[in-house]
Amino acid sequence: MKSRILILSISLFLSHLLHAQTPVDGQPNVSKIIQEINHLNTLGSVMYFAAHPDDENQRVIGYFARAKGYETAYTALTRGDGGQNLIGKEIREELGILRTQELIEARKVDGGQQFFSRANDFGYSKNPEETLSVWDKDQVLADAVWNIRKFRPDIIVTRFSPDRGGRTHGHHTTSAIIAVEAFELAADPTVFPEQLKYVDVWQPKRIYWNTNSWFFRGKGEKFEKDKYLGIDTGEYIPVLGQSVGEIAMAARSKHKCQGFGAALHRGENIEYFKLLKGDKADKDPMEGVETSWSRVEGSEALQAAIETLQTNFHPTQPSSALPYLIEVKKELGKLDQSNHWVIVKTKKVDQLLLECAGIWLEALTPESLVAQGDSLIINVSSLVRTASKVTIEKIKVGDLEEKSLSSTLTENKVLKEEIKIQIPEDFEVSQPYWLKEKATKGMYVVSDQQMIGLPEQFSEIPVEIQLNIDGITIHKSLNIWQKRVYPAKGERYIPLKIVPPVSLTLDQSVWIFGDNNSKEVTVSVLSNTDNFEGTLKLATPKGWKIEPQQKTVALSNKGQKEEVKFTITPPKRDSEGELKAVIEGNNKTYNQGLIKIDYDHIYRQVYLKPASAKIIKLNIDKGNAKKIAYLMGAGDAVPESLEAAGYHVDVLSHEQIKASILKEYDALIIGIRAYNVLENMRYLQPEFLKYAEEGGTVIVQYNTSFRVKVDQVGPYPLKLSRDRITVEESPVSFIASKHRTLNAPNKISEKDFDHWVQERGLYYPNEWGEEYTAVLKMQDPNENPVNGALLVADYGKGAFIYSGISWFRELPAGVSGAYRLLANLLDYKPSNSKDIK
Repeated sequence: MKSRILILSISLFLSHLLHAQTPVDGQPNVSKIIQEINHLNTLGSVMYFAAHPDDENQRVIGYFARAKGYETAYTALTRGDGGQNLIGKEIREELGILRTQELIEARKVDGGQQFFSRANDFGYSKNPEETLSVWDKDQVLADAVWNIRKFRPDIIVTRFSPDRGGRTHGHHTTSAIIAVEAFELAADPTVFPEQLKYVDVWQPKRIYWNTNSWFFRGKGEKFEKDKYLGIDTGEYIPVLGQSVGEIAMAARSKHKCQGFGAALHRGENIEYFKLLKGDKADKDPMEGVETSWSRVEGSEALQAAIETLQTNFHPTQPSSALPYLIEVKKELGKLDQSNHWVIVKTKKVDQLLLECAGIWLEALTPESLVAQGDSLIINVSSLVRTASKVTIEKIKVGDLEEKSLSSTLTENKVLKEEIKIQIPEDFEVSQPYWLKEKATKGMYVVSDQQMIGLPEQFSEIPVEIQLNIDGITIHKSLNIWQKRVYPAKGERYIPLKIVPPVSLTLDQSVWIFGDNNSKEVTVSVLSNTDNFEGTLKLATPKGWKIEPQQKTVALSNKGQKEEVKFTITPPKRDSEGELKAVIEGNNKTYNQGLIKIDYDHIYRQVYLKPASAKIIKLNIDKGNAKKIAYLMGAGDAVPESLEAAGYHVDVLSHEQIKASILKEYDALIIGIRAYNVLENMRYLQPEFLKYAEEGGTVIVQYNTSFRVKVDQVGPYPLKLSRDRITVEESPVSFIASKHRTLNAPNKISEKDFDHWVQERGLYYPNEWGEEYTAVLKMQDPNENPVNGALLVADYGKGAFIYSGISWFRELPAGVSGAYRLLANLLDYKPSNSKDIK
């Protein structure tokens, strides 16, 4: 290692990892500074491509970013909206928001940047043909080309192979297909020429498939590692006191909603790379790529200035590096300011100037939510913790306010500036940018080209601060935060969000009317401002009656909530439609609900969703099943959905899962993935099997075969598989057409499988004991039929039912046929189990 590269004893510096609830620039430390200075003379870049959050190989990203100092990015084509959630009830769009934030947190750890496309994760896909029948390939390809042109990677790495369709998730293979095509198209000015208003064409040197033996397991193939370029990504980084493996697994553990907590890995780790297109490399994926300032014309003096900085940096006195950093900045200013690497490194030098000067900046406001039309007080705090000469020259708050100053900071004394702004009544509310327009099944709609690919919008109202450090002007953009202090957690930063003056929430997402009786609907009206008054109304499909027609709501204080009740009477005939809540006030109409996605490992997120619900008039006969027990697994909204259908549902604690308590219930439902996530399932299962043996009905929802907590699921042999039906319109036929579960108390027909969402089901068993009766046959296009969707076994006086049907998606979506079928399962008992004649 050259002498100018800085090394520091591990005991002298802090971890580089940033806590999720601290702003990104919140805690600079000397190890981070040293590494950034070391990498100022490194100009290479790498882009990793895959399909979902969690697909990325953090070892490879961490190796290129942290160990080698290359600009490194991950393009996930989707935000993981179609997956499952192990820590909460968010699915679909809300899950996509959560997983986006988890990716952002992972990149803070492994050093990468995050990009996306507009593709919507519509759920599991069996092959790329199915995937591209849903995604708009031209749009996804355009986004991949845009990300390449914008980031300008020297090499591209895919997580999956482009030519192994059908062996993995269709999204996976498609991500590689898209990457390979984009690799060449990004250099063609005739392809997506509208992008060239903002970026130039770009040709990476090569594209690899990052492979290993896992991709060949169980497929009758041999992994011949000697055919591939291998590199050890387990490198130890002294300045950080960690190996790449430790960094990578810490990053992977940020994917909490997928249960990907991982042990930190130390030591050798060989990653393999197969060349897909481009120039061959013999020893290093970046072989032949110029990674020094030689790739920028006229940069000799700059390189010398950086080397002088590296030689003269003192870890115990970072501020002594300021003259050398200033010289580097001056030399950067002499180069072509449109050059990609000049832009990239100038931003890094500006940040280093702030950090070496010991400057702390933050913009705080008392509230995390502010309504359109309200005023907002922002307190901007500035602090210099060294003897550096720093002056705050200007503070600009979005396009709303600008304040010129000439305030020289005194060492270790906080300077505060209070700025009051007025939020215009027509100011755009906070909303994840990809959810602002109505999406299609396969694609999100984003009209602003420059937003495409970004993980999120930086800030609704950025605070731009202009500083002068020893005669050099620096600009720093800040988010506005509310800082709260919790006794058990300490301080927490919550980003400011702009919201409507009022928000509405319906107490259920689905109402099922099984007869002609009326039901009471509650609308929660939350005021996000002082002194709001409006008229609340409900809109229903034709034939439904609402009483009263409208109600006046007056809320005097911000945060005040009022629950308003309406009575809804269904039509006599079957009907299905949407119930909408709207409130008129301030000469405007508001119809959105405010949803908070709030976990300790991410920043709090806000999502505005139309205040609507599905209402269904449907003849559902619940039979004798009235009172249902529910054991929660990974988390879902099935209990609330059953309540909407008129069942009494109790979510039981683990201590309540005892046969003596369960006998009070007509049926017990086991939540999704309970056998995977409940560590004490081996003790719970005997209790609910005893309940079944004594006459109860137990219904188990889907689990995966990975990390099952018991030797055998259920009372009889049953083997879980990866069988699934991904096309929600796939045909369903009846294996046991006379079985009671298809006939009573509701007669099930093929029409009950119309209008399902995302999928039929997942992780069906593919082997089971003769005690089970397979009831349904399902078949995806061009696939063999599978029979494991619904298995029913009599057990003693009761029943054990295993079903991979995706109840957790269908019930909250108001799929009427799913309600009718589940009603039959809940009512099922061996005493009434004889085939219907």
